[in-house]
Amino acid sequence: MRNIILITILILFSISLLSAQNCVSEDSVYKFTFNNRNYEFITVAKTWDDAQECAKARGGYLADIESEEENLAFTNYLLDSLRLNHSIDLKKDNDTIIWLGGESKLIYEGTENLYTWYWKNPLTMQQEKSLANHFYSFNQFDTQKNKVTFPNNIYLNWGQELSSHKYPWFGDKQLETKIALALDNIYLNGTNQNTAIIGQWVNLNPEEELYFLIDYGCTNEIINKIDTVICSEMFRLGDSIITETGFYKQTLNSYTDCDSVVELTIDFASINNEMTIQSDRLLSKELQADSYQWYRCDLNLPIQDANTFFLTIEETGSYRLELEKNGCDFVTECYDFCIPTTFKIDTVKCTNESITINGQDYEKKGFYTQKLKQEGFDCDSTLEIDIKDVAINLSVKQQSGKLVSSESAGEYQWYNCEGDVLIADATQKEYTPSENGDYKVEITKQGCIDYSECISFSTSTNSVKDIQDSESIKLDLDNNLILFDNKNYDQIELLDINSKSIYKSDKYAPSISIEYLNTGVFFLKVVIGNEVEMFKFMVVE
Repeated sequence: MRNIILITILILFSISLLSAQNCVSEDSVYKFTFNNRNYEFITVAKTWDDAQECAKARGGYLADIESEEENLAFTNYLLDSLRLNHSIDLKKDNDTIIWLGGESKLIYEGTENLYTWYWKNPLTMQQEKSLANHFYSFNQFDTQKNKVTFPNNIYLNWGQELSSHKYPWFGDKQLETKIALALDNIYLNGTNQNTAIIGQWVNLNPEEELYFLIDYGCTNEIINKIDTVICSEMFRLGDSIITETGFYKQTLNSYTDCDSVVELTIDFASINNEMTIQSDRLLSKELQADSYQWYRCDLNLPIQDANTFFLTIEETGSYRLELEKNGCDFVTECYDFCIPTTFKIDTVKCTNESITINGQDYEKKGFYTQKLKQEGFDCDSTLEIDIKDVAINLSVKQQSGKLVSSESAGEYQWYNCEGDVLIADATQKEYTPSENGDYKVEITKQGCIDYSECISFSTSTNSVKDIQDSESIKLDLDNNLILFDNKNYDQIELLDINSKSIYKSDKYAPSISIEYLNTGVFFLKVVIGNEVEMFKFMVVE
């Protein structure tokens, strides 16, 4: 890919002025250029004849207007450029009409008024009517219809009325008038009737004193020498296509009667666009470029801080180099690099379930590998997979009249194995059954669910001591008391044979009454710190 720089050749020219330029001071002269012609705007008010003589003395002539583009260029310069660049506001200063180089004269005893641009066709009273076709423009004044006609093939921009700005027509006699350019709306004297708008032409008495435009035209041959560097592989000069470095000469017609000669010394920019390709690097053979920038073609993004003649490739992708030399931009083709990469995944699954990775199922824990195709590139990457089962401790212990799960990090739900019935609100790590039976716990951990074996639970298990075996707790059935001999406790609780709480207290007392107990088997739960003791006793008649 190459960026083609289009070069517009501006042909500059110079004018040799005549020595007699003292008709105006230089601080009243404002120079500008349009379409390969040089102009001057003079801010000294003169009659049309004096302005024409001054223009001749300076080597030019009062300007004509031959196209809509030229007319627009004049108005833009006079109304905008002068104000912005030189602080001259012609509207504000009421200098809104300026002399051009057009004139009209009466011929054939005043029956016809002819118009022309003076520098092309000066008119005389003695000219024959047959010469009218040679005039740059002409009109026939129709006294009955009060309108003016002009040839259709000539650019004209008249106002609505061919009247004088200060001097209207006098009866049936017409004055010889000159042409001026309006820079503001012009109205007929003493009326609101619009005579011309901005950019239109009006007839004026030549004795009026106005600012004026001087046209310097151009010589038959203007030579401009240009040395340039061309960034593309070819260059068009006129009708010729140039593809080799060298000296060229071309004659151009850039404006009416303005032939210009361009002498070109052309040097086609050269660059070494080759690349050295290594296993993990790209190296440009152009070592004298002014700047380098590497890009990812597949992502269409510049690579940050990649601004040297080489690039170290770190990942699979497509790469190109954009470089600039001698003001020309060049872009290399894209180069694909495929770098095998190893990725690692550590994951877990439920013990009795499988896991799917990239469409492949794994039922057992272990270490596995997969080969992965890199989309758009001809090389594989390796995926290393380490699969572990979610570890759930399913053992359950019975201690201190409770069932306790050995799993410390899960969610719990206890079941009665008889009928596999869920026990409401039994969702803690510990569960105290209210009756003998077989129980299990459901444990949820990391999204996996598993169950313990069913554990037989009995309130009369070996973990419950007979109260008669305690050295510090005495059962006094004669007085219906349980006595605590030097045994301080944090909490005591009486339970019936079904583990239903009958009495519970967090306050220490040396004894508690059991006279309200019916006959049967009961349990005494004693809590001291983190330890719990269960004692069994019987009440008889």
